[in-house]
Amino acid sequence: MIECREYPRIPVEMQVFFSSTNKAEICEGTMFDLSAKGCAVTSMSSVQPGSAVRILIRATDLGSPITIESAAVRWSEGGEFGVEFLGLSELDQRRLHRLLRVATTPQIHPS
Repeated sequence: MIECREYPRIPVEMQVFFSSTNKAEICEGTMFDLSAKGCAVTSMSSVQPGSAVRILIRATDLGSPITIESAAVRWSEGGEFGVEFLGLSELDQRRLHRLLRVATTPQIHPS
């Protein structure tokens, strides 16, 4: 199958918190796939395709979390869901791009 995505997906494993715009409950999950315009999350909490969510990415390498103010759930299946990022501040946009660079840079571990 040919990959037709506009932005490459980077495998990651980071804690995220998310909430639906119509619910006050904050849920927890693990982001396992990240791009400049979206991510995939696994969670015990279910979300419905088409719903709007706010996401906080615990990017420990960057010091403070990245906040995605507005994202749309594009798919949801078997405890996993994918979102498209729709709204984030310029600062969080820069931090997201820095996180993507860090995630794609090979890590050298001393012997």
